Amino acid sequence: MICTLTFGGAWRTEIQAHPARQGQPEDTCLRRPCLVYWPDSLCQPEVLRRLMGDLPIETDNVRSPEIYWMLQKWAQYPYRYAGRTERGIDCSGLVCEIQRSVYGRPYRGGSSDIFPQLKQISREELLEGDMVFFKIRRNRISHVGLYLGSNKFLHATTKAGVIISDLDEPYYRKRYFGAGRDPRPPRYTPVYLPNAGPKRSGLVP
Repeated sequence: MICTLTFGGAWRTEIQAHPARQGQPEDTCLRRPCLVYWPDSLCQPEVLRRLMGDLPIETDNVRSPEIYWMLQKWAQYPYRYAGRTERGIDCSGLVCEIQRSVYGRPYRGGSSDIFPQLKQISREELLEGDMVFFKIRRNRISHVGLYLGSNKFLHATTKAGVIISDLDEPYYRKRYFGAGRDPRPPRYTPVYLPNAGPKRSGLVP
C-alpha cells in the first residue's frame, strides 16, 4: 500500500495493485518500456524538507517532490556537454531527464531546440516544472533550467554541476531570455513503493 498525502493541494492516490499492472510508460528516448518507482518516504514532509535543504519554499507548495529526489541524484555527477548519464550531464540533459522521469514528457536536443516546443509565458506566470531559458553564449539560447518556485531554478552549470540559483542573481538576470510551459498533461503519475533496497529507492532505468 502506498501512502496518500497532499502536495500543493493535489492528492497522491493510494495504489493497491502491483505497479507492473498499472501499465508501462514508454521511455521514448531509449525506445523501450519502463517503470518509474519512487520511494514512499517522499510522501513525508520531513524527508522532502531534507532533500530541499534551505531552499525558501514551503513543502506544502511542492507539487512534485520527485524533482528533489532527482536533484540529489544528479548533483552527485559532473557536468558533461551533451551528457545524460552518470558520467555527466548538461543543462538540457538535466531538464530532459526530469521532464521524462517526473512528467513523462520526452524532449530531444539542446535548450534552443526545446524552447520552440513550449508555450511562452511571462516570469509572473512561472510555476514549478516550467522551464527558464538564457542567452549566455552570444545572442542565442544556450542554457535552460527548471523552475522550482520562489524565484529559484534548478540547472546544470559547467563549473559547479547541478545547482539551484535565483533568477534575480545579476548574472542570470542579465542573460534571462524567457520561460516556457508544456501545455500537455503529464503522461503518467508517479508510482510510490515502500523502500526495500536500492532497486526500490529510486528510478529503475
